[in-house]
Amino acid sequence: MRARGLALRLAALALAAGLPAQASLAHDPHRAEDVYRDLAASIVRIEARYASIFATPAAGSGVVIDAEGLIATADHVLDGASEIWVVHPGGQRQRAALVRRVPERDLALLRIEQGGLVPLVLREDSARAGQCVLALGNVMNAGIGIFAGIVSVPACGAGCPLGATGGILTDITTPPGLSGGALVACDDRALVGIISFGLLALTSAQGTAGIVGAVPAAAVAELLREQLACGYERDC
Repeated sequence: MRARGLALRLAALALAAGLPAQASLAHDPHRAEDVYRDLAASIVRIEARYASIFATPAAGSGVVIDAEGLIATADHVLDGASEIWVVHPGGQRQRAALVRRVPERDLALLRIEQGGLVPLVLREDSARAGQCVLALGNVMNAGIGIFAGIVSVPACGAGCPLGATGGILTDITTPPGLSGGALVACDDRALVGIISFGLLALTSAQGTAGIVGAVPAAAVAELLREQLACGYERDC
């Protein structure tokens, strides 16, 4: 009940405060378009397949964070997977190796055998309430999409929905498949967080508001440094 109460309060804030952030992008129609053009190549679709022939493959998103093939995603996207594939925006498919899992943070690292990738810049400072952010990721396997919103709660406390304590909450409403995608700052286009969950919070006469939670980029940067110290193939 506490989590639902927080979700409803955040949804009310989304309806009241989320529109200015989206309106600011509307007043500069090329802004989100430029971000998408510059960053979409660093976002991939993740396909998780299972050993059972009766299991339906799961789909999520991933973010290139290293030029030599390391990709960050949400750990729950890969839960129980026996085979993982990465699909690039242009349609190229590659088998991925799981090199690191941190389920308590809902983070995982994948590796593909490809160099010369363009990683996103990681922004390690704290998110700010009201900060304009954009979410990029897989949209129901139809392609990489982009969504605009603001940071509602920079560091969620103990009452966070779905156990996302310490995560970033936004007012963005997104379709399935965005887990593991990128939350980026509107101003410098740096990675603010890895999208961990989405929660439909409130539907009213004014519209539908949702909550997207993300693991802060500082945790992603720490994981990347640890992995690079161990080597690309090793699970630290």
